[in-house]
Amino acid sequence: CLCRNREANRQSVNINTCVSIRLASLAHVPNSSAIEIYTTIMNRLLSLIQVAALLASTASGLVIPERAQMARGRLMEALSSPSGKLTLSPEIKVPDPSDPTAILLQSSLITALSEKMRTKAKANAVFLSGGIPALKTFCNEQEIARGNFPSPLPIIYCDEVEDMAEIADAGAEAVLVPICGAKEITSPDDISADSTFTETCKVALENGLQPIPEIVIGESTADSWKGDEVESLVTKIAEITGAEPASLLMTVNRPEQEIEGEAENEEEADEVEISLPQIPKALGKKIPILASIRSKAGGGRMGEDAARFKSAGFTGAVLREDCVPQLSMNQDLEYLASFWSACIGDLKSTKSKTFNFRSKNNMEKDLAKEWAKYQMDVIQSGALGEEQHVPMGLDPDAGDYQGF
Repeated sequence: CLCRNREANRQSVNINTCVSIRLASLAHVPNSSAIEIYTTIMNRLLSLIQVAALLASTASGLVIPERAQMARGRLMEALSSPSGKLTLSPEIKVPDPSDPTAILLQSSLITALSEKMRTKAKANAVFLSGGIPALKTFCNEQEIARGNFPSPLPIIYCDEVEDMAEIADAGAEAVLVPICGAKEITSPDDISADSTFTETCKVALENGLQPIPEIVIGESTADSWKGDEVESLVTKIAEITGAEPASLLMTVNRPEQEIEGEAENEEEADEVEISLPQIPKALGKKIPILASIRSKAGGGRMGEDAARFKSAGFTGAVLREDCVPQLSMNQDLEYLASFWSACIGDLKSTKSKTFNFRSKNNMEKDLAKEWAKYQMDVIQSGALGEEQHVPMGLDPDAGDYQGF
């Protein structure tokens, strides 16, 4: 696994041949001498393996720590599904507590939130923002589940980074690194001008963290990217940082006129479908390509976006904090745990959400039933005004919503 170039592979073949010949010759050597020879062989073998590992890691000019390599494996396994299903990872912002009571209760609430993301929501990973103490508490709870099922979720820190070593010590596997300061780009060559991105990625790798680039593009750019541009983007990132990214997050912005009109008619703006870049199937199998879903929960909008991203070739989706209903943004962590558990569970469910039927019995006539059916026909015809399809007990003005 450590041999990733021709020179390392050649060293590996030589190692295997040498060890096979030497060990075969031990059958005719006395026990004491055999043990001594065996020890010498194993010491030399260990040295050669270390050389092969160094050749593999320095092929690109960057020495990647073992922890970063392990984090890469965990991320690629978690963010891609062998069955081809879209992986779902929520973005959670842990607010800083203001009053003393909230400070005392926050640790237990974060622990419960972390457990629900793993056991009830069955998320693939968690993009977490907040203070370092909150990150450490979240990661510690995940680490408790190591060796059990479900296994711990990879944690990607997506807040401002001040000390990369502190984030690594807290237990995170990766950091989200916006390209060009989260501004829109139109070409893969635009990355070359962002020296901050390159430096941040190298510092992250040196501290055992995997940098996950986030690229922001406009709808016109997304419409023009048919596959080759995305491959060029990944190649460009690998050339600049010295290593292929463990994953890539793409965010497609809506046109400015749509964003301005969204305030006037939010529902109609959400229903407008934006163009998406096409992801080559081979690239999606090589590196998990994630998409940002930012539609408000309700009316099946998140589910429709997830289906469109999957059909475009994306491997997974990050459910951004914009998905949480606006009236509920100030809710506590307990609410967020319940919301994401229900949301991800619904989006991952294979049950049909559109199947419905009505049955009628024409064998006998009942006056009360016939009168009720007549009233229903009048209501559905629109003669009494537009019908409001609001389930009983649903209060949209209070932040209630139907479906995801």
